[in-house]
Amino acid sequence: MTAASAPLLRFITAGSVDDGKSTLIGRLLYDSKTLLTDQLDKLNRAAENGETPDFASLTDGLAAEREQGITIDVAYRYFATPKRKFIIADTPGHEQYTRNMVTGASTADAAIILVDATRVDFSGNEPVLLPQTKRHSAILKLLGCPNIIVAVNKLDLLDFDEAKYQAITEAYRKLAEQIGLQAQIHFLPISALKGDNIVNASSQTPWYQGLPLLPLLESLPVNRQNAADQAAHFPVQRVARQDGSSSDDFRGYQGRLEAGRLKVGDEVKVLPSGHVAKVAEIYNANGKTESAEAGEVLTVVLDTDIDISRGNSIVSADSAIVPEQQFQAALCWFD
Repeated sequence: MTAASAPLLRFITAGSVDDGKSTLIGRLLYDSKTLLTDQLDKLNRAAENGETPDFASLTDGLAAEREQGITIDVAYRYFATPKRKFIIADTPGHEQYTRNMVTGASTADAAIILVDATRVDFSGNEPVLLPQTKRHSAILKLLGCPNIIVAVNKLDLLDFDEAKYQAITEAYRKLAEQIGLQAQIHFLPISALKGDNIVNASSQTPWYQGLPLLPLLESLPVNRQNAADQAAHFPVQRVARQDGSSSDDFRGYQGRLEAGRLKVGDEVKVLPSGHVAKVAEIYNANGKTESAEAGEVLTVVLDTDIDISRGNSIVSADSAIVPEQQFQAALCWFD
């Protein structure tokens, strides 16, 4: 399987404040050799001076984030290995910014939930996970995230204690059962700062026989339905007009092709009106094109003027989609 043939994997980091989410992503980019030259030079200089490289600085782009040492906004990073392409969303851990975590998780194929092993309460009969770890897990359950990697971090500060690692994984299993988490769950002992089990297997955890993080991410299935094989579905987000007073007035309908394929000459219908037309022109990010597939952002021109506005949909003429007045939704209230 090559990066070209493997489906793109979108994943997020989740968990509580200071669990090491940004550090993990920085270390992952560093060890997989996917950093830009200036970023790599900065980290290498820190290492040469005997300092601990600040991996979190690679994702914390806002000044407020660097000053406070927390993630506020969702930071997206793109990288690829010979086996797969990735989009990472580094999401905030602080309760105040949970809404931003929902934004990142809404399109994720997988989530890495970090658990800071040094902050788990072992004083009772069983370990107690932090509230935000539980909250993020519940959100991932609501959003139907199919793959979850529970990365027990900072085990280097606990001398890679296998018993505590196993106790944490058991506590998370009980949480998953309690909230009805249906995802495929993987457990992984790591040290994001030191690089243990990030790209290569760590000699510090001979008792762990699973894959390190990067090979695990490369192997995760993406069960996303092949949208390109469905009937075309193009929700209109904007009507683009060039010169309404001109005889050759340009009228294009802009949005993202959510399913199927469109090509010049295809017969389509507009919902909810049901009016039929043909595709006259298609424009994507590179200019004029003869065809497009699901996922592309397009401007579509029809061969006849039809009353179309934002909120309407352009679909294949033989599409079985029927306009509905009722719908079901899982609602996340951002307040």
